[in-house]
Amino acid sequence: MSFANASKKQEDVKQGGSNHITASGVYPIAILAPVVSVSKGGSQSVDLYAEHLGQKQIVYGNLRVTNNDGSPNKIGAKIFNQLLIIAGVDTVADPVSAELPIGKKEAMKEVDILEDLCDLEVLMRIQMEYSVFDGNIQEKKIIKAFFRAEDRATAEEIVNEETAGAGYERELKYVNNITFKDGLDEATIKQWISDKRPDGTAGSGSSAPEKSPSFGSRRFGKSSDE
Repeated sequence: MSFANASKKQEDVKQGGSNHITASGVYPIAILAPVVSVSKGGSQSVDLYAEHLGQKQIVYGNLRVTNNDGSPNKIGAKIFNQLLIIAGVDTVADPVSAELPIGKKEAMKEVDILEDLCDLEVLMRIQMEYSVFDGNIQEKKIIKAFFRAEDRATAEEIVNEETAGAGYERELKYVNNITFKDGLDEATIKQWISDKRPDGTAGSGSSAPEKSPSFGSRRFGKSSDE
């Protein structure tokens, strides 16, 4: 029994102020623990407890790896597979229980993590997305791509044994992209952020974990900036 198996198929490896990640860009991060969550409908997602320039944080990046019926989610599963290739991992074991400081005021919270992908340094491209739900602005960090930290290689370049870095350079043209939905625009979002995000806060949307599955413990310390 395993949580995931890496695929080397071409279609699956092709690349498509504070130290908190709050803007579109490419970020060098250490993935301390990938966190598995299960929605009310039964779909599985992987979020990242990560460190960026000394700042530990949870990145709800919408890596939805399965749909409600258990089938692979076309977009999320592909990006997650690219992470496996970059990590050099062929099979990811089922999650194990751990405690992370991701609760209210960084209280310790029991979650399920993928140990095979812990303590992994990568480059991660994030694209911010803004939408409206129940009259409130929602802010999401969408994980668009991963690259190997030491040489910026994509999964495609690793599998095909190509020169590393070309895919990263192509991706840079999209690095500042932001997605605006539901009639929102750049000026509206700038004002909303300036007003300290009234009527809804970042991370309160549907990308937050809803419940954890039960699996077969590891305890992580609180953020170093406490």
